[in-house]
Amino acid sequence: MKRYQKLCIILVLIFMAGLCLSACNTPKVSSKIVVSNNASEEIIDEENLLSIVKELSLEKYNGRLVGTKENEMAAQYVADRFKEIGLENPKGLDNFMQDYLTQVLIINDEPIMQLEDKDGNIIKSFKYFENFLFRSLSSSSYIDIKAPLHKVDSLEDISGSDSIMKDKIALFPASINNESTISDLIASFRNAGSLAGIGEFDIKSPKRKSSSLLATPMRGRWIMGQYDPYLVVDNDTFKEICDAADKGLMLHIKCNFSVDFQKQVSNVIGIIPGSDPVLKNEYIIIGAHFDHVGDNKNGTYNPGALDNASGTAGLIEIARIIKNSEIPPQKSIIFAAFNGEEAGMTGSLHYAENPIYPLDKSVMICMDMIGCSAEIPITIATAKYGTNELQNELCKYAEELKIKYTTNVLTASDHSSFLRKGVESVLLINEDWLNGYHSPDDTLEDVNKLDMEQIVKLILHYIDKNAY
Repeated sequence: MKRYQKLCIILVLIFMAGLCLSACNTPKVSSKIVVSNNASEEIIDEENLLSIVKELSLEKYNGRLVGTKENEMAAQYVADRFKEIGLENPKGLDNFMQDYLTQVLIINDEPIMQLEDKDGNIIKSFKYFENFLFRSLSSSSYIDIKAPLHKVDSLEDISGSDSIMKDKIALFPASINNESTISDLIASFRNAGSLAGIGEFDIKSPKRKSSSLLATPMRGRWIMGQYDPYLVVDNDTFKEICDAADKGLMLHIKCNFSVDFQKQVSNVIGIIPGSDPVLKNEYIIIGAHFDHVGDNKNGTYNPGALDNASGTAGLIEIARIIKNSEIPPQKSIIFAAFNGEEAGMTGSLHYAENPIYPLDKSVMICMDMIGCSAEIPITIATAKYGTNELQNELCKYAEELKIKYTTNVLTASDHSSFLRKGVESVLLINEDWLNGYHSPDDTLEDVNKLDMEQIVKLILHYIDKNAY
């Protein structure tokens, strides 16, 4: 009897061990993509996130400026990843590309700004990007101006034609430059007969939003027509130029650039169609821009790791996870990698005006600058005052997942293009403006994969709750 009992015990143990081995060899598959904190963390590939950021930050993409061949390469990289994941190519598109025409302005050579005496002797040369940047150029293709300087104390003083300002370069201190739009400043010095304007960019103020001058593309609306040149300079350079004005020195500025008012560029759009016959006609748009601000014509380029290789990485990783989940979503999930955000949200504006899928049954979540290395909570932002249901819901899920967040009203990203069309839209962003934003210092080292994962997790949690 004892021998029989021992045999039974051994057989039971063998059976249980077999069950354990079988369980260990069976991959964990949740009924949905996310059912808990731990489940979502297990399916997010942090190394994949970082590898995408690393790739798009490489020198071969040269800052991904819209209208350049490097931008086209970045678009193709995203399309290749969509194809690799197995996203569906939307009907009517070729290779996931939604082509559109836009205006682009490309600076061809390193611009020149130098102080000269009346005999043309160079007294001081300034460094492009480090000391000065252009914010507006004319609709021609070349600027070559040498003129005396005049500091403006008040815009009211030059509200009309003023012989003191005529044929000079107007100097606007930070107190005026910070409180006025570029359009207003250009209009004021043009009316006074000035040839160009220079604004002091206050990078020493404790209220500053950046630690350097910001490389920014010339936006389309600024190059439609005859606009006069406007530059920004750092505090020290502005003081030096003002001192030169008192000495009667001349300022010489040169810039060679190309303008194309009908440049074809592309958004990259993929979709996972919904599995439910009815719910598949409702859409969750996950968006992020892949373009950035290009190079600086001085041997440096702006990698745009946080802005916005990080958001593009989040987009691709979310697409991979949902496509690989055992159960497909009931609603359709659109993955939109937008172009031209840095040049005025041109890609998302084009999509909103020419939607591939109906917008009236859509919501939109945008990722821009996710996973900064600084200890900054995620901002869940809308582009209008107050809140909307989508923002409220994401705030609730952030609390459930113990993700630190704040709210804000921000307009300068692709979610605003959809809000203009009445689509509930939210921006997820880490507002780290001091990390090297729009400069050569925005590198992979400033991107935190754990914080990227938190934002990806939040979006997956939203999809889990709303698309299944």
